[in-house]
Amino acid sequence: MPGVPSNKACERCKKRHIKCDEIRPQCQRCINAGVECPGYSQTRKFIDQGATVRRRYAPYQEIHVKTNAEHKQEVDLVYLQANPLAQPTLTTSGHYPRSPHGANPRDASRSTPRSPGMPSNGGNVLELTHEFNNIAHAAGASHHDQSPSTADSSMKHTDEHEDFRDIFSELMTGTEHELAFLTRHFAENLAPWLDLSDAAKFFSVHVPIRALNNVSMRYAMAAFAAKQLGRVKGVKCHTGRGILTSPAVSEIYPNSGAVDWFLKGVNYYYLAISDLAASASDGYSSVSTSAVLDSPIDVLKRWLPTQLGLTAEGKGFADGTFLRKVEDIFATVAILISYKLLDAKGEEWHMYLASIQEVFEMLKKAMGTNSSTFSHAIRASFWNFARLDYLGSYYIRAQTHLNPSDTSLWRAAGMFIDENEKAQIIDTVCPYIAKEDQTLNSLNWLAIKVVNFLARSKEVQVAQWTGSPVTRTPSSISEDSHAISAQSPQYPDTNTWLGLCFDLQTWFEGVPETIRPCVRIEHPRDPSSPANSPPAPFPEVFHALSTCAAAMQHYNFVRIALLLNRPPDEISGPSTAFDRLQGYREVTKEVEHRCREVCGIAFGRPHAEVRINMIPLLYAMGQCLESSTERQIIVDLLRGIEADLGLATDYAVQKLQSSWNRG
Repeated sequence: MPGVPSNKACERCKKRHIKCDEIRPQCQRCINAGVECPGYSQTRKFIDQGATVRRRYAPYQEIHVKTNAEHKQEVDLVYLQANPLAQPTLTTSGHYPRSPHGANPRDASRSTPRSPGMPSNGGNVLELTHEFNNIAHAAGASHHDQSPSTADSSMKHTDEHEDFRDIFSELMTGTEHELAFLTRHFAENLAPWLDLSDAAKFFSVHVPIRALNNVSMRYAMAAFAAKQLGRVKGVKCHTGRGILTSPAVSEIYPNSGAVDWFLKGVNYYYLAISDLAASASDGYSSVSTSAVLDSPIDVLKRWLPTQLGLTAEGKGFADGTFLRKVEDIFATVAILISYKLLDAKGEEWHMYLASIQEVFEMLKKAMGTNSSTFSHAIRASFWNFARLDYLGSYYIRAQTHLNPSDTSLWRAAGMFIDENEKAQIIDTVCPYIAKEDQTLNSLNWLAIKVVNFLARSKEVQVAQWTGSPVTRTPSSISEDSHAISAQSPQYPDTNTWLGLCFDLQTWFEGVPETIRPCVRIEHPRDPSSPANSPPAPFPEVFHALSTCAAAMQHYNFVRIALLLNRPPDEISGPSTAFDRLQGYREVTKEVEHRCREVCGIAFGRPHAEVRINMIPLLYAMGQCLESSTERQIIVDLLRGIEADLGLATDYAVQKLQSSWNRG
């Protein structure tokens, strides 16, 4: 595919990792430093599926300061699989850089290139690390006691250090140490995001183990972990790991803050998605570029028919072999979607779940009568898709992809729905489903119903404004038992709205005791602030269980959404202006109360798996709040999510600030 410029900065600023003013022909930073600007390289990066090795600076015999002409001859090539049916490798085939003493680090171990994840003695990484530390120390020491006569020499040492750092990062790609580092980062920090309503922790415990024998899953974990590290500039959270003892080797990555984690993430993502695409192909043709660029759900949609066609109804699930393949690909797709969402705008979330209803319908049909409930692994993936479907659809007020009226699907996902199609929270439904998991999952189902109600309300409003007829989708017809005609202006009517309110109240009355917070400070004040400083406008609320924190936060949010979208009732509505005014006051009072609850849980800084799902909620709260202090807290909470976890929130902040400025 056509190349794109890799960086606009001059070569010196790029190597020093500092901001370049990009003035041509020489940047001002180089002029101020009294050195000749090396110029702006037209280096281009290519993504190609024709080879299995990513080369950079190859062959490399020694570390040296390159001339400007040499810089312009360098081209970065990112290679993917040559044969999509074979296990891809990401080893570097060029020579290892020699140490200042002329010794080749490879000579010590005499090891041959290995595929990522394959056993090795790890000697190359350790020796390279030792060499890197020596050069880094020498480069750091050169900054002290410099005189004008030694400026060129010190710059040369610094450039040598930065050159080696770049090469070292390249050589680490796909190595045993890098994959171990990324796998551990995923298991400890990112997998809990996907286990929010799974007390058995499928993604945290089982996925990293299954990935040992699953290529696409291993690379999906690495891609997600690498991209998230890029979003947080290489900083890892060590909560619960201790701060005084020395870290394990698998927790360390040399110079992590300067590594191009984004490029590594792209490499691993395309290795994962191409392996999935290859398994969904006919087995004879190579994977096309368009297939690699498809959504993970699209790949899953193609994979299932090719695999399900090999077995009769339910037959392939008897011995568990085929079921395990299905579980693994669903989990891999869930991880790859999480990779995509890290820097996606909220308005884009909805598109990533297209065809998910169709995928689960195929799965149910294949399972036949052998099982009415999904396995633990498939349920774990399903509820991640369901949460994304609810939140992504709310952003754009669109119908969800999953149909809440398909009760057989939701029962298979572990919900207990009675004959009246009401969700129940009971002590035991099926293995691995705790009562707290049922609590959040059943709320997710109700939230999808509410979002579809809002989407339908929007459709009716638009139809009324434009004078166009009101169309009806199959899901909206099945959901609304009170609808009387396709063009009824009364839909969604008050009865539908009241039914949803009743369902939410019933849900709240049936939640377990663990839903209560263990910490609540009504008027929190920073102890280090002056005594006369005002307290925070929100309470500080903390739940011991992340599942319960998320459940209560989303419950209050959904209630606010219903309060602000009650359809007019011409028959039983307030008859006088005073009655209507009193009704507005009651709604305002309840909305304010529930806003405080949503913000209070966010203010208590819950665990990451709760915070990543509260972005649409905080955005909605920002639209409801009027105080400048409260609005600033919302902005700080949103920016804190991006700074701490790497999930994009700037788009939400900008939209809020734009709406506030208009007001």
